[in-house]
Amino acid sequence: MNKNGFTLVELLGVIILLAVIALITIPTISGAIKTGQENADQQFKDDVVLAAKNWTLDNKGKTKDNGSCNVTLEAMQNEGYIDKNVKIPSTKTEVDANQICVTIKATSKENRQKKTYTYSYDEGCMAANICS
Repeated sequence: MNKNGFTLVELLGVIILLAVIALITIPTISGAIKTGQENADQQFKDDVVLAAKNWTLDNKGKTKDNGSCNVTLEAMQNEGYIDKNVKIPSTKTEVDANQICVTIKATSKENRQKKTYTYSYDEGCMAANICS
């Protein structure tokens, strides 16, 4: 007798095969999403530091010799160095522009003609030691 259709064993085999494929791909996809979110967050931080570098080029007189000061995200937004209402990519939440800043440390060489700047992103900035 020749019937068209699948037997119970064949259906169970297909279901098991699909389950194995799902077990293999779901962790891989989850890891890729997490890595993508981490990369997006790092790119956001890099963009804020780049905006601070541009701010420093235009405001060299506001940085301290052989010292450090902070430029807030709000100050960079008000002067047009970075867009307003930015969101953290992984959480899609707006950032508090007063609590994010970049610490700019200026060091002068012996002849004091050339300064070297280092930048560090700071999420817990309380607007202390503002560059002005």
